[in-house]
Amino acid sequence: MNKPLLTYKLYFYMRYIVICAVLVVTLPSPGMAQANHIQALLGKLNAAKQDTDRVNLYYSISRQYWGRNADSALLMAQKSLELAQKINFEKGIALAYVSKGVALGYKGKWPEALECHFRCLRISQKLGMEGLTGNEYNNISGMYISIEDYSKALYYNRQAYKIALKQNDPTHEGVVSLLINLGEIFKKKGQPDSSILYNTQALVIAKRGKNPINTTVALYNIGENYVTKKDYERAQVYFYKALAIAQKNGDDEDVAYCHNGLALTSYYTGNYNASMQYAQQGLQESKKSGIIELIATAYQVLYLTNQKKGSYKEALYYRNLEFALNDSLKTAEKEKVIRNIQSSYELEQKQRQIDVLNKDKVIGQKELERVRIRRDLLTAGAISLLIFAFVLFRSYAQKRKLSEQLARQNKDITAQNMQLEELVHVKDRLFSIIGHDLRGPIYTISHMMDVIKGDELSKEESKFWVGKVSDTLTITAHLVENLLYWSKSQMDGIQANPACFNVQSVIEQNVTLLKERAAEKEVKVTGVQLTRPETVYADEIMIDIVIRNLVENAVKFSKAGDTVTVSAEQKESVTIITVKDNGKGIPEEAQARIFDKFSSYTTYGTASEKGSGLGLLLCKELVERNNGTIWFESKAGVGSSFYFSIPSLNN
Repeated sequence: MNKPLLTYKLYFYMRYIVICAVLVVTLPSPGMAQANHIQALLGKLNAAKQDTDRVNLYYSISRQYWGRNADSALLMAQKSLELAQKINFEKGIALAYVSKGVALGYKGKWPEALECHFRCLRISQKLGMEGLTGNEYNNISGMYISIEDYSKALYYNRQAYKIALKQNDPTHEGVVSLLINLGEIFKKKGQPDSSILYNTQALVIAKRGKNPINTTVALYNIGENYVTKKDYERAQVYFYKALAIAQKNGDDEDVAYCHNGLALTSYYTGNYNASMQYAQQGLQESKKSGIIELIATAYQVLYLTNQKKGSYKEALYYRNLEFALNDSLKTAEKEKVIRNIQSSYELEQKQRQIDVLNKDKVIGQKELERVRIRRDLLTAGAISLLIFAFVLFRSYAQKRKLSEQLARQNKDITAQNMQLEELVHVKDRLFSIIGHDLRGPIYTISHMMDVIKGDELSKEESKFWVGKVSDTLTITAHLVENLLYWSKSQMDGIQANPACFNVQSVIEQNVTLLKERAAEKEVKVTGVQLTRPETVYADEIMIDIVIRNLVENAVKFSKAGDTVTVSAEQKESVTIITVKDNGKGIPEEAQARIFDKFSSYTTYGTASEKGSGLGLLLCKELVERNNGTIWFESKAGVGSSFYFSIPSLNN
C-alpha cells in the first residue's frame, strides 16, 4: 500500500505565508462547505477586472479540488497557466505549474507531473522565492518516491531540509512533510522500522502544532508500516485514529486512504464483511476524488475479499477493472518512452549529418596537403632522397635501441595501469560502502538517539530503541573492522605473521562469541570437537577474522530452527576448516560472483540484514595471504558449505 500524493497536501504548509503573499484572494476557512467555497470564488472570478486576479482565482479554485476531483483541479490549473503565460505573470505561472503537477500526480501521470514541478522550481529559483523552492524540492522528492528512484528522492529531500532549517521556526512545522517523505523512502526500501521512526517524529511535531492534516498523514503512514510488518491489529488502531481526525476535518482524500487501509487489515484478519464494506466506501470516495492509485487499491481488496467469500463472478469483475486501470497507466508511460526514443533518434541523426560534413572537410584539407607535399618532393628530387637515405641509415641503430626501451616502458606502464585500475576500484568500493552501507546506519543511529532523548517515550519504548541502537552499533563496528582489513590488504599495507596455534581454540572462541547473537534469530551455532588439538601454521588474527566472517554470514542467511556447524579436519599437509549451514543458500546464477572483487554479490539476510559484500572478499584475501585456498558448495533453499585450507604444522 502506498500514499505518495499526501505530500502534496502538505505542500503549502511549510512556507504558507510566502506563497500567500502573491495571492489576491485568500483561501476559505475549513469550516465552510466546499461548494460554497467554489461558488464564492467563481463569483469573484466573474467580477475580476485584472488578469492577475483571474490567474490567482483560477489557481485557488484548482486547489479547492485537490483530493476531491483531479480532473476539475487539472482544468482550473491549466486555465490559470494559460492566462499567466499570456500576460507573462511569472509568479502566477509558477503556482499554476504547482497545481497542475499535483492534479497530474493524482491521476498517476508521474513524468508529466514531475515536469510541471521542475518548471515551477526553475521559476522560483529565478525569482528568489526560497519558500516555494523548498516546497518544490519536497514535492519533487515525493514524485521520485512514486517512480521508485530513491537516490534522487533523498537528494531533493535534503535540499528541502536545508531550506527548512533556515526558517528558524520553533515549532518545526516545516520539517514534518520532510520526515514523512523520509519515512516513505524507507518504507519503499523495505525498512519499516526506520519508516515508523521518522513518521513518529513527524507525529510528535504535528500534535504539538495541533495540525490535523499532518497528524492524519503520520498516523496513516505508521499504520501502513505495521501492515508491512504483518501486525494488522496495531495497524488498525492507527488507521482508526487517522480516520477519526480525517472525518472531523472533512478531508475526503484521507478518509478514502483510511477506508482502504481498514479494508486491507480487515481482509488479513479474516473479517471479510468489514473488508467489503470499507473497500466499497474507499472506492466511492476514490472515484469522487479521481486518485488512480486509491481506485486500484480498492479494486484489489474487493477482488481478494470476493474471492475469499466465494463470489468468483464479482471477484473476476473487480480483477478485470484493476487490470484495465493498471494497463492504462502502463500505456501512458510507454508513449512517453517512445517519444523520448524518437527525440533521441532525431538528435542522433542531426549529429551524424554534422559529423559527415566535418569528415568531408577534413578529407579535403588532407588532399590539399598531399598535393603540396608531392610538389615539394618533386622539386627537391635526388637531394631529398640522399638525405633521407643518410638519415635512415644513421637513425636505424637509435630507433632499434629506442624501440627496446619503449617496449620495456610499455610493459611497465601496462603493469602500473593494472595496479592503478585496482586501486581506483578499491577507492570506488570504499567510497561506495562509506557513502551507503556505513552512512546509513550512522544516520539511523542519529535519529534513534533523537527519539530516545525525547520526553515522549515510555521506559519500554526507550529500552526497545536502546536495543536497536546497540544492534546497529555492533553491525557497524563489524563493517568498519572488515573495511579496514580489506582496504589494507588491497593497498599491500598488511602482511601475514604466521605462527603455530591450535585452530580448534579459535573455532570455539567464535562459536561462544556468536552463539548469543545467533540465538536472537533462533539459530544454533555448534563446533565439532576434535579428538586431538589441530595445530596449524598461519596468522592467528587473520584466521580468526575469516572464521568469524563465515559464521556470521551463515547465521545471517539462516532462519529460525536452522543450525550452523564449524569443524576442522587435517588432510595430507593442510587443515580444512568447514562452516556449514542449512539456510537459504546461494542462487546458481550468483555463485560465480561471490569472490569477484569487481562484481561482488550481496543480498539481504533472512531478517532483512543488509550486507556490504566485503566479508567474503576479505576472507579470500586473508586465506590466500596465509598460503591457503577458499571455496564453497551451495544450493538455493538447501544451504551452503564454505571451506578453506591452511598449512598444517607438519607442512
